[in-house]
Amino acid sequence: MIMKKHVLQALIFILIGVFFIYWAQDHSPKAGLGKIVGNELSGSYTMNETSYYITLAIGAGLTVLGIMKFIKK
Repeated sequence: MIMKKHVLQALIFILIGVFFIYWAQDHSPKAGLGKIVGNELSGSYTMNETSYYITLAIGAGLTVLGIMKFIKK
C-alpha cells in the first residue's frame, strides 16, 4: 500500500516536530538540579532559555504544519 504524497509529508513533519519538542524538553533550562547535574555528568548539556523557546516554537510549528498537511485533501 502506497501512501499519498501529502500524508507521507505530513507524517515526516509531525515526527520532526515532535522530536524537536522532545529535544527541547529533555535539555530544558527549567530542569531540576538533579537533571542538570545528571546532564553534566553524562556529557549532555542544558539549553539556554532562548534556544529552548526557539526549539519549542520550531517543533510546534512543524507539528502544526504536519497536521494541516494531513487534514488537507
